[in-house]
This record gives sequence, structure tokens and C-alpha cells, in this order.
Amino acid sequence: MAEEITLTGTATATLVGSWELRAGSQDSTEWLARGGTYPGGGVLQEFGAIDTDAATGYDPAPKMALISVTGGADAETIILAGGITSILSVFTTDTGAAAVSVGASVSSLTITLQYLSGTSNTTNVLVLYN
Repeated sequence: MAEEITLTGTATATLVGSWELRAGSQDSTEWLARGGTYPGGGVLQEFGAIDTDAATGYDPAPKMALISVTGGADAETIILAGGITSILSVFTTDTGAAAVSVGASVSSLTITLQYLSGTSNTTNVLVLYN
């Protein structure tokens, strides 16, 4: 499960939610732990149950967090901590009444917001992380 991350920095940021993307981890080879019983091994053993803990059933998966920022201004930061080791990608969307272009840059676990036109808006920040 996704451990809840914590937020600090200069932006007025609120964590809306964080989720682990568990549709099946990339590069998982746990099915190989079944040895010769999967998918072959005789008519009765092809999909038979086996009593082993060789496959743990858990591989770490990428995680996603949605952050809401209010009253945004240039160069405000969101610093992530807690259950996070690296930021994979950041997406920003302006959600205020006036159309404002917003972008983000990432350095380590710090997101810096850049408002390309206007300020004092509401922004959603979607973060994919490990």
C-alpha cells in the first residue's frame, strides 16, 4: 500500500490522496516461483495448488499522489517526504476561474511551481513517485 506522504515548502498545499498503482507490478516474475507446475507439468498439476511461500505476492509498484495548491505564486515549493524515494513525473493543471499557465520543475523531492501567466490561482499537482 502507498504510505502517506507529507508535504512542506512555501506553497499552500493539501494532500488530496495517495495511491499505489497495483494493476500488477512491472517486471514481476513471481509466477516463475511455481516451478514446473505452471503452466505445464501434467494434467493434474497444471493449475493445482501448491503449499509454498516462494511467491510473496508483493512487488513494489509506482505510486501516485494528488496535491491541491491554493494562492499560487512563482517559485513556490512543495517538498515531499514520508513514503517516497524519488519523483518520476509531475503534471500540473490550473483549476482557477481565470486561465493561467502553470508548470513545474523537480529537483530531488522538491517541486517548484512556475506560473507563466498570472498568479493567485488554484492548481492541481499530480505526482508519480517511487
